Amino acid sequence: MTYYDREKLTHLDGTPVFATTEDVRNEDEVARLCENAWRCDLHRFGQLSAVDWYATRVGRMVGVLELKSRTHESHRYPTVFLNVRKWLALQLAATGLGLPALFVVRFTDGVRWIRLADVNARAVRIGGTRHIVKSRSDVEPVIDIPISTLSILATHPRAKGA
Repeated sequence: MTYYDREKLTHLDGTPVFATTEDVRNEDEVARLCENAWRCDLHRFGQLSAVDWYATRVGRMVGVLELKSRTHESHRYPTVFLNVRKWLALQLAATGLGLPALFVVRFTDGVRWIRLADVNARAVRIGGTRHIVKSRSDVEPVIDIPISTLSILATHPRAKGA
């Protein structure tokens, strides 16, 4: 199945849900890697929350996160994008809660991450697809983040050079 053939899902109230079963499974795998690397527990916020994940350690919140999975190797493109609306929500949560916000991306060759505070939010462009996959908001402002600025969390054991 390609990105353009994604299943169409809706919440009980009819609101579109953009995460497929495969997306959830991929995010769960990334969450487990984060938990092991950072000795914390990751939890999902509610299904339609603007911020997807929060981290706890010893019963206290220690961060908020956005987890993404890409279907290509990390060196295929020079940047990865973060939707401006996600950046805004993470920034608000981080500021309001006094916690760090992280953007974590799984590529086919490993997992990389960056603190939201280290993202150059001025690197904005209009991105997305004109082919309606999920909604008309598939074209929106995004922040391009250079792959070279992301720290390596884990490499895929079958990745070349790993």
